Amino acid sequence: MNIQYLTYQEIDFTKWDFCIAQSSNKLIYVESNYLNKIATNWDAIVLNDYDAVMPLIWRKKMGIRYLYQPAFLQQAGIYSKYNLTEEITEAFISLASTHFKFAEISINYANKLSDENGFYQKKINSNYLIDLNRNYEAITSSKYLKERIIRASKFNLQYVISTDVTKCIKTYKKLYGEKLSTLEKNDYKNFEQLCIDLQKENRVVIREVYNQEGNELLATTLFLKDENRMYNLASSIFPNGRTCLANYFLFDSLIKEFAQQPLIIDLEGSDLPGVDFFYKKLASENQPYFSIKWNNLPKIIQLIKP
Repeated sequence: MNIQYLTYQEIDFTKWDFCIAQSSNKLIYVESNYLNKIATNWDAIVLNDYDAVMPLIWRKKMGIRYLYQPAFLQQAGIYSKYNLTEEITEAFISLASTHFKFAEISINYANKLSDENGFYQKKINSNYLIDLNRNYEAITSSKYLKERIIRASKFNLQYVISTDVTKCIKTYKKLYGEKLSTLEKNDYKNFEQLCIDLQKENRVVIREVYNQEGNELLATTLFLKDENRMYNLASSIFPNGRTCLANYFLFDSLIKEFAQQPLIIDLEGSDLPGVDFFYKKLASENQPYFSIKWNNLPKIIQLIKP
């Protein structure tokens, strides 16, 4: 197994994107254009001639380079069209740890971890999915969803197609900025630019919900899209929207619009309990993934997070 560390300047981006496109676990987050917009800096680990790849997204603080998980990038880790064994995953992580003494990152759902490792901590995270390749009735068959959709229908809400990326992101920041305190001004700016670029390729889906009169925005959601998934990156609901279950109406309308297409709605998960509960109720599947952390800094600064 020939794995090597490559700096950003050494990466062959044509081979990189071909590897991602062919990967059985392909996710939008590690396309090179996505990484270039969202990540501060990134290098890579590559197996053989781009048979498998792993981005190493890093920053530098107090003279220390460290791996971190950027905003709006849920799962990084290793991608390949070949079976990713524990041996491969552990080899990639081990090599990464020789270049970065501190890391707090997420790998992806297909990356298998050994139960016997000793140098990193791991935590499992939820990621909720809706399989759209079924009829609408099958997707929304649960009694819980049906009851809430019926209740929401009494408010005669309006489901609206939008293309306004800036408005959607500003709404998200306004409603959740304080709770998502780790997100910085540049995180929103970088994400907005990514969305604007992907919109030119018809890879952005924005939907809004208004009240019956059409003069009050109640909920909005922004998805990024590839050939397999629609990624729920920025969903927002106003207090008045909660009262009339605008979020249930929004996703119910979205499911009607895209049902019976070979797509998955990737709801992601959430650290906000109410949001996590909502996604769990909508989902047909939980596809968990791991976060990992190691701290091999010198003992004198080991308790300091870069």
